[in-house]
Amino acid sequence: MKKLVSESLNELYKFEKKGNALDSLNIGKKSLIISWLDKMNVTDYIINDDLTIDCKFSLFFRIDLVKFPEYIQFNFMHQSFWCNDCNLVTLRGCPRIVKGNFDCSDNFLDSLEGCPEEVDGHFYCVFNKIKKFTIEDVKKVCRVKGVIQV
Repeated sequence: MKKLVSESLNELYKFEKKGNALDSLNIGKKSLIISWLDKMNVTDYIINDDLTIDCKFSLFFRIDLVKFPEYIQFNFMHQSFWCNDCNLVTLRGCPRIVKGNFDCSDNFLDSLEGCPEEVDGHFYCVFNKIKKFTIEDVKKVCRVKGVIQV
C-alpha cells in the first residue's frame, strides 16, 4: 500500500497533528526566538501566539547588540528592562509594557521609536551619544509613572 508523503514524514519526524511542522523540525521563527533567548540566558518567558515575548523577571543586556534581531519583539515585562550601554541604534524589539524600570542610556539612538508605551517605574535615557532627548520627547511616546531621567 502506498503512503502519502505527509504520512511518511509524520512517521519519520513524529509531527503533532495540530502542531506546526516547522516547530517540530526546530526551524522557523519560534525556534529562532528560543535559540536567541537561550544564547542571552533569558529564562522564565512565554512566547505568545503572535511571537512576542513576555518575561517574568528583569532582563539586563550588557552586550554589543546594536539592535535586537528582527524576530525578537518583547511584549510584557513583569519587572525591569535594562538595555543600556549596548550600542543600540534602535529600540525596535523593546517591550511594550514594563512594570519596573526601563533603561536605554549610553546608546547611539536618534529616536525613541520602539520604546515601551508604558513604564511603571523610572525611565532612564541619559548619555545617549547621538541625540539628547528631553522629558517631553519621552512623554510623547511613553506613559511613565516614575521619574524620567534624560
